Amino acid sequence: MVTWVFLAAAAVAIVFACLAVVVRNPILNVLSLVIVFFAMAAIFALLGMDFLAAIQVIVYSGAILVLFLFVVMRKVNKGFSEKS
Repeated sequence: MVTWVFLAAAAVAIVFACLAVVVRNPILNVLSLVIVFFAMAAIFALLGMDFLAAIQVIVYSGAILVLFLFVVMRKVNKGFSEKS
């Protein structure tokens, strides 16, 4: 069972990491990075590194990517207001 969850989390991380690189929409890039970080936290938890999994969720998904998303949303909003 643990092997299947590990393989599923690894597959999700790989697919969404590739999606973050390929897609041209910056909002989708940041949201796919959030999914990658949650999949990495699941992998860390499965490997017995609970503290690192918690730090992954709190620091990266909770703080840094929310800041990235705020900056991207602000830039996209600014770009739309300049065109109109």
